[in-house]
Amino acid sequence: MALKPLRHASRFLRDSEGTAPLLVLIDQQRQILRAVRDKLTPPLDNHCLHASLDEGKLTLVTDSPAWASRLRFFAPDLISALGLGLGRIEECRIRVQPPRSMGQGLGGEMKVPRLSPATARLLLDAADAQGETDLGRALRRLAGSGGG
Repeated sequence: MALKPLRHASRFLRDSEGTAPLLVLIDQQRQILRAVRDKLTPPLDNHCLHASLDEGKLTLVTDSPAWASRLRFFAPDLISALGLGLGRIEECRIRVQPPRSMGQGLGGEMKVPRLSPATARLLLDAADAQGETDLGRALRRLAGSGGG
C-alpha cells in the first residue's frame, strides 16, 4: 500500500476556506510591522510588537508605557515615512500590551507577587495605626495575601 505524501501544515491551512483569509491578514500585518520597525531606531524598533493598518488608522502595540511615549513622539515622522509604501495613513494609535511574564498567568489571571515577611509586617503595623477603618482592613487583607 502506497503512502500519500504528507502536506505541510501551512499548505493545509492556506487551502482551507476558513483559515486562508486569516493567513493573508497575518502576512499583511507582518509586512506592516517590518516596515514600521525598519523606520524606527534601535532599541525602539524591538519594542514595537505588533502593527496593523485599517482604513487609514495605523495601530502600533508596544510592551510598556515608556516605549509607547517614545512611539507617540515619533509617530508624525513615522506616518510621513510609511505613507509612501503603505498608502494613506491618517492616524497613528499606540497601545500598550505588557508581556505575559509581568504578572499575567497562562489563563489570563493576574498573579500577585508574594510579599516578604518584612513587608507584610510593615503593612500590619500601618493597619494597626489606622484602627478599624476601611484603610486599616484593606491593609490587613493585603498583608495577609502574601506575607507567607
